[in-house]
Amino acid sequence: MEQAILNVKNLRVAYRTPSGPLAAVDGVSFSLAAGEALGLVGESGAGKSSLALALMRLLPRNAALEGQVELEGVDLLALDEEAFRREVRWRRIAMVFQGAQEALNPVVKVGEQVVEPLLLQGGVSKGEAQKEAARLLEVVRLPAEVYGRYPHELSGGMKQRVLISMALVLKPRLLILDEPTSALDVTVQAQIMDQLKDLKRELGLAAVFITHDIALASDLCDTLGVMYAGKLAELGPAEAVLTRPHNPYTRLLLASIPRLGQEGQPGFIPGSPPDMTAPPSGCRFHPRCPRVFGRCSREEPPLLPVGEGHYSRCWLAELPGASRRGMPEE
Repeated sequence: MEQAILNVKNLRVAYRTPSGPLAAVDGVSFSLAAGEALGLVGESGAGKSSLALALMRLLPRNAALEGQVELEGVDLLALDEEAFRREVRWRRIAMVFQGAQEALNPVVKVGEQVVEPLLLQGGVSKGEAQKEAARLLEVVRLPAEVYGRYPHELSGGMKQRVLISMALVLKPRLLILDEPTSALDVTVQAQIMDQLKDLKRELGLAAVFITHDIALASDLCDTLGVMYAGKLAELGPAEAVLTRPHNPYTRLLLASIPRLGQEGQPGFIPGSPPDMTAPPSGCRFHPRCPRVFGRCSREEPPLLPVGEGHYSRCWLAELPGASRRGMPEE
């Protein structure tokens, strides 16, 4: 693997609530190289979006943030807010938010919204900024006339492409995509995913892609991280996670995906995610796990190796043969 440009170590996000602290992200660590895409998948409430907002330092005021986030050797959490806003946010890390309609200002023309970061932080003239914005709209396959339109005049897919162009305008090294295709139909989804693959290849962007759809993530991502209750349940090369899943949670997620020619109904995950103000003891998935045994409820497992670059937060990984065959049989 190439040298990592992003290193996240023991990242924690906790929200203050009337019921007590809610640990949305609890000790997450990973690395990302230039041109590499990491997919984060899992159920709602797993902590995926909180992790993305933590990387951008856009958390609400009731959130506490701990850990280490290094981008090209710079500890981002050690920077004060003004330095982070001036030197990092949008310039070195940019984010494409979920829901393009809500992310765009409805009373400002699209082109003016694309050029705004350049005029505020780019140190360029208005004419140069307009040329760059027009170029970026072309990069994301939008016609030139979109520059002078308002958001409500565009389709959902066109608005999503505008958000991508806005995120790229300051040439960041890392792009965070939070459910960028969730509100789109499958045809437009495929177009946006093809667009993202082209940008990743042509610009060498590192990307964190957040989605509920593990199949969609596999289309773009080199590495997959499966999140459950604020922690990584499984992490590894996309092919290994998809074809040799080890963690019982990952297996159930994959079994829930409808497949062409499938006989019978897709599977489902019994129960509900835990209350994160009072998470269960031991492995957080043990109350729902079909492979639970005594140790699971008493001790919390670390991420254990189950293959080359492939890790699972499950005590089954310590059983003989787990690293060679995935989850052992009964």
